[in-house]
Amino acid sequence: MSFPYQITPKGAGLPPLPLVAVTTIVAYDLNDSIQELHGKTTRMNVLHWFRHAFGISSTDGIYGPGEPPFQRDPKVEAGFWAFDDSISDLLISPITRLTCPFGHKGRADAWAGFEKYFANGDHEQGSDLTKARYKTAADLGMNNLDIAKLEVTMIIGILTNTVPTIFWAVYYVYRDPSLLEKLRQEIAAVAIRGTDEKTGAPAWTLPTSALKEKCPLLTAVINETLRHRTCGISSRMVTEDCVLNNKYLLKKGTVCELPNNVLHSNEAYWGPTVNEFDPTRFLKDASSKEARMARGAFRPFGGGVSRCAGQYQAMSQMIGGLALLIMSNDCAPADGAEWKFPGAHGHTIAAAVDLPSSDLWLDVSSRKGYEDQTWKLDPKL
Repeated sequence: MSFPYQITPKGAGLPPLPLVAVTTIVAYDLNDSIQELHGKTTRMNVLHWFRHAFGISSTDGIYGPGEPPFQRDPKVEAGFWAFDDSISDLLISPITRLTCPFGHKGRADAWAGFEKYFANGDHEQGSDLTKARYKTAADLGMNNLDIAKLEVTMIIGILTNTVPTIFWAVYYVYRDPSLLEKLRQEIAAVAIRGTDEKTGAPAWTLPTSALKEKCPLLTAVINETLRHRTCGISSRMVTEDCVLNNKYLLKKGTVCELPNNVLHSNEAYWGPTVNEFDPTRFLKDASSKEARMARGAFRPFGGGVSRCAGQYQAMSQMIGGLALLIMSNDCAPADGAEWKFPGAHGHTIAAAVDLPSSDLWLDVSSRKGYEDQTWKLDPKL
């Protein structure tokens, strides 16, 4: 069974069973992370909090329910993020233990954690994707350390774009009270009310299918976030001479680079409000000229045969995580400060979404008027 089958939906936007199993575990872990914020005020570094919450939920879904490396040893989780932050330096540094010690050690810690994971046979309890990747590599004669090295790079695709995307979505939503309220109304319309058996307080369930199918503004917020903050580049090889728009000759053998942010910031495709954060641009009539032009210019996951196969898992996690936080919690800048854009930069050669240039600290508390109420995702509804 090929890798793409494991993570690519088949027909009508519905995922095959292997992906459903992963998204189920991810949703339950996100519930636990949000529940930890219940009933108190937490001052959080937003990027770091989502690195941990998404890191645990994603690796549980892909590598659990045995002992996935991020759960087994905090050094593995910290090591991966050190590796991710240092990829560009590691690629160009001749003696990384001297010239890039932070990334060098982090990478080694991540490798060691995954080597132990495979040596213990925990991958046999992992997702079909993990088992298929391991079998293919092992059949080619690779040892556990080499397979571990490959798997650490796999996590780049799993985490390094979803985490900054949800970071930016939180920033854009909570700085705009009107947008926040519209999202809460939309999500509330699909929420199912129950009762907490211990407290008797309302306990709300958010069906993940309804969030994706009946909450268009929620999905539009993620899409608009990706439009603003995507920094990835698609590369294509020209296979034969061709002329574009009767102006540009592309010679066979040439490599074309397609920066996403150039397309995503072009007024010709997105109109005069191109620089504004306006998720409603994704809610226009799909048959309209504006919508058709925008579809062709929207490439956060790439396109063609190399389009990101994990986009459905990524969107499911980001939509669910944002919905949970929105319904459960209020967020405000720490110490009563004003909302301030934290700056942005494409942090490494592997990044497709900007990281913030400075930390964003928020005071996160239970949602006003809902302090005793709980919210959870149900991936089976």
